Amino acid sequence: MNLADKEVTQIEMMKIIALFRKEGFKGEYETFQRVSGTDREFFVVMSNEQGIKALFRASLMLNAVEFQYVLDDKHTFVTEDADAS
Repeated sequence: MNLADKEVTQIEMMKIIALFRKEGFKGEYETFQRVSGTDREFFVVMSNEQGIKALFRASLMLNAVEFQYVLDDKHTFVTEDADAS
């Protein structure tokens, strides 16, 4: 099994959320996905009160959150489940 295919655990989600809060981020956490090749970095999709969604990369190893880009018509985030149909 590839590391990226491994489900993000509840404990990992709680650690990621705590990291976002420590950095001052607020919003709804929509998607958590492991970064390919690592078990300590994750892609997280968050939305704010206006419904604007953004992709972030969170590292539990570095205790860092990096903004990637705003999701819109030109920038989308495909989850692993999209291939299931």
